[in-house]
Amino acid sequence: MRFRALLLTSLLTLGVSVAKAAPPGKDNSKASPAPEASGRTSPVPVQGRLTGMVVAEGTPQPGAIVVVTPKLRPGGALRLMTNGHGVFATSPLAPGLYSVRVRLAGFLPAFEPSVQVIFGQVTLLRVELGSLFSTVEELRRGPRPGHDPQQWDWVLRSASLTRPVLRYASPGRGSETEAERRAHAPHGRAELTAGSLSSWSPVETQPVGSTSFLYDQRFGETNQLVLAGLAGYEHAASEGFAATWTHSPDANEDATDSTTIVFRQSQMGGEAPAYRGLEIDSMRRLDFGGAELDYGGQYVVAMLDGHVFSLRPEARLTVPLDSLWTATFRLGSNSPARRVDDPLDALDNLPTPVESGGRLALDQAWHEEIALERELGHAAAVTAAVYHDSNAHAAIFGRGPLENADTLADPYSDAFVYNGGAVGSWGARVGYERRLTHRWKAKMLYGWTSALAPGTPSLDAATLAAGIKPERRSLAGGGFAGRLDRAGTEVSAEYEWVSGAVVSQPDAYGAALWGMEPYLNVSLRQPLPSFFCCRIVAIVDVRNLLAQGYVSLETPDGRAVLMSAARAVRGGFAVQF
Repeated sequence: MRFRALLLTSLLTLGVSVAKAAPPGKDNSKASPAPEASGRTSPVPVQGRLTGMVVAEGTPQPGAIVVVTPKLRPGGALRLMTNGHGVFATSPLAPGLYSVRVRLAGFLPAFEPSVQVIFGQVTLLRVELGSLFSTVEELRRGPRPGHDPQQWDWVLRSASLTRPVLRYASPGRGSETEAERRAHAPHGRAELTAGSLSSWSPVETQPVGSTSFLYDQRFGETNQLVLAGLAGYEHAASEGFAATWTHSPDANEDATDSTTIVFRQSQMGGEAPAYRGLEIDSMRRLDFGGAELDYGGQYVVAMLDGHVFSLRPEARLTVPLDSLWTATFRLGSNSPARRVDDPLDALDNLPTPVESGGRLALDQAWHEEIALERELGHAAAVTAAVYHDSNAHAAIFGRGPLENADTLADPYSDAFVYNGGAVGSWGARVGYERRLTHRWKAKMLYGWTSALAPGTPSLDAATLAAGIKPERRSLAGGGFAGRLDRAGTEVSAEYEWVSGAVVSQPDAYGAALWGMEPYLNVSLRQPLPSFFCCRIVAIVDVRNLLAQGYVSLETPDGRAVLMSAARAVRGGFAVQF
């Protein structure tokens, strides 16, 4: 009896266990064989999780779009949105490396190339979104198009002595209601500045007064149209129009098409002919397996008592080699500072026209580069690059009396642009970036390249063409950027030393990529006491503060100077309400 009772208890226990293990409606007779019968063990799911917080200036940001993509295995991207506390969390993920992209209207996109997910653990991630002030620090990663689908903004600003700006933005905030979005969104931005950081050229005539505007409109989830224009008046009037159409065929943004059309016209004054320039820039971006490929072409036409055109391909490939190394290949002539979603930037970046033996030519360099970047932990990175630059008509800017067949002069001032001829060379640069604290960053850069330089102790107008030659130069610089907690002052300062005198900018592509131009450059943003609902910020930008690098030129009419970087100041106020 005791044996029968024990056997009956065992059978009942086994039956209950099988009933619990079998899903309802399933025939257990068709289940997979046991491990002993098949000789194999059943796979055990090994998963981890990724969770994090998105902040900007220490404040959690709700409604941010987070895209998590596996790097070393096939699989689609996972799209998330931060909640009201700025937090996001993934579903269970297979262990491995993932790239994380974060974007939010009104802030710069953030990118974490390698985030490790470990079996049985939760990986914590803190993502800091940068403000517009930190654009200089992010240029090396290239443009990343895309805004929140609900955003639209309209900008009105001037381009020279007075520059009022009005911006209206209505960004989406994820799960917030429309009333909450209106309460949290900035309703406007006005900016009043004086001065200009651009050197005179037939494209940028620096008129006494001009007005520019920008209109940004989204069409659905994947299309964006940005229109910009500039209108000048009084002396040396300058007008321009630009439009950018961006289309992402896939909802996950694995591909993005962008086409920009720019038209610019400037009146040289008096009976002189007007300058007209047209640029069509078409690019396509593909994301595949963690790599990014930008390819397309640029077509430029310029007319000024004659015409000249240029057609050049553009390409950039960024490939993550492993969790720490990234390789980048660049080919083309576009400035890396070009933002595909800001045609106002395109209006200011047309190639400079120069004279060449009585005919029109373009200062348009051809750049080829191979770069390797290595992440040093989560706070630092080092980049090494080898490149080749070639330019048949390098522009040299100056001030003073100079009448030459290869010179274009401003009829209302003593500014001019001179055709320095051909320059081309191989170069190399090594850069290091480090986040010192939560709010402060530092960078160092060393380069070796060629630039046009005076070949004699004293230059004169008669032998100017023979006296300027390509010379090897070393570059060494450093800078920092950050914010003072108590005062709220945002500071950015960079200084780049050049081993000798130059009259053209050395490594212009690297200067835009790293935001570091020759000599001392300083930018300040100081919040002022607010009135009513407005936030007021004082703005000061200074280029070549110490007026270094000027090269003297003797002419029959007096002394002139040639400069690779002119001293310039721009200042004013920005009001956000």
